[in-house]
Amino acid sequence: MSNAYRILPALLFPLALACSGGEETDDTGPQFTSNGTDEDGTGTADEIGDESGDADQGTDSTGTGEESSSDGVDTDDDTTTTAGTDTTGADSGETEGECATSSDAVGSSCGQDNANYGSIAIGETLSDLPLGTIYMVDNGLGNGYEDWYRFDFPIDDANPRPSAGTASISFTTNDNEDYRFELFRDCGAQVYGQGLAAEFGSNAPPLLEWSFNDLDPGAEEQLDYLEMVLWPSTVWVRVFRTTNDQTCSQYQLEVTRSL
Repeated sequence: MSNAYRILPALLFPLALACSGGEETDDTGPQFTSNGTDEDGTGTADEIGDESGDADQGTDSTGTGEESSSDGVDTDDDTTTTAGTDTTGADSGETEGECATSSDAVGSSCGQDNANYGSIAIGETLSDLPLGTIYMVDNGLGNGYEDWYRFDFPIDDANPRPSAGTASISFTTNDNEDYRFELFRDCGAQVYGQGLAAEFGSNAPPLLEWSFNDLDPGAEEQLDYLEMVLWPSTVWVRVFRTTNDQTCSQYQLEVTRSL
């Protein structure tokens, strides 16, 4: 009898262990399944996996992380390059500065010393005047997009009036005929004032060429002529662009005085 009691607990003990192990397996299984196998668990695992994957690639795969960083740098470089290309205003500004007439060679307004090219005597020609460029179309008298010159045609004792000759100004270079000029006897004076443009007077259009001829009208009319027609001892020339805005086309003036 004692042996039977001994055998029975021995048989029951493994059974209890088996039952206890099943319960633990059941508890562990659902916990794992809810995190990795259930529908919600799978979604969470995938999202975490993507994020972890990205993070792992950035951390573990140094090359991938560097590529991402490199892509960012490349994008910045591309943006910078594009900005450099698209910033035409800056480029135009540089181009304007490069092709504009030298400020040492002309005046930017009437009355400046840089504009003064001195006296032209009878038989003399100024053909070495600077090549100029005015980048923008004329924006009005005194507003900046203009080049100024001063020329003097003095009366000499050997050739008094009415034999002072003919003063002429014209373009020797005028790319695409982009440029015109106007004349003034003095700063602040009326354009073409006091007979500078005999044909049209003050209503004369901008000019491609100009000449003033001191004619001898004969003894009887000479006094009236000298009083009515004022010789252009000094002229101020304002050059400006009329067409093809923001280009580097050039102009050059020539001034002559002949008998």
